[in-house]
Amino acid sequence: MGYDDVLVTGATGRVAGQLLPAFEGAKGLRLLDREGGPELENARWFVGELTDQEILDRALDGVAAVVHLAGNPDPGAAWQELEEPNVEGFVALLAAAERNGVRRVVFASSVHAMGAYEGSHQWPIESGWPPAPCCAYGATKAFDEALARAYAYRTDVSLVGLRFGLCAEEASEQEARAGWLGPPDLRGIVTGALSADLRFGVYNAVSWPSRERWDLRSTISDLGYEPVQGAEADDGPDPGAGAEEHLATCTPSQHP
Repeated sequence: MGYDDVLVTGATGRVAGQLLPAFEGAKGLRLLDREGGPELENARWFVGELTDQEILDRALDGVAAVVHLAGNPDPGAAWQELEEPNVEGFVALLAAAERNGVRRVVFASSVHAMGAYEGSHQWPIESGWPPAPCCAYGATKAFDEALARAYAYRTDVSLVGLRFGLCAEEASEQEARAGWLGPPDLRGIVTGALSADLRFGVYNAVSWPSRERWDLRSTISDLGYEPVQGAEADDGPDPGAGAEEHLATCTPSQHP
């Protein structure tokens, strides 16, 4: 599967801004968000809510694949602020994807879906372990992963979840080791997920300096991921030594 005829949701967001250069020159690119963004060559904007069936059907008509980035990204948000954008929006998107014959959905999960392991220092965290969210935000991502598995089981849509770390141009050494995904690696993982020959999977999506906390073996083998950022730095101190609390909401409770 190539990169043509792709819809990107959450297209005005920070992560999309780092990802969209991967689709330069692609044909039939579609972008969806609550508000329109700058005009891009060969791209068509759709403005509306993910829960709007009419908008979704128009945006997905003729689309081969979706990269789903839309949602509330705040790990500190209350469930009431997360339910519609992170749960109901994904429910609506997958129903519309099936209805419109979309072949693949690549969706943004988060390391927070596994944050309880991180909080108890169970490293390296493997992609195949059961979800263990550390907060309401992580729980919405764990739900999305479970719903995606059900769709892959009972429909013709294939789905790939990516547990993103901190998506940022740069990171401190501590942040990079705790769970960071730089833009070149973000683009490599997403395009690999669009092209991979698989039915369903959920993968850790971090750059090389985070590998001692987040196991990357299946990401590399299944998605053809070739880490770029920090891949030359094979040596260094233990990733837990003095690390910042990148996953602050994953700190385990001190209560018995």
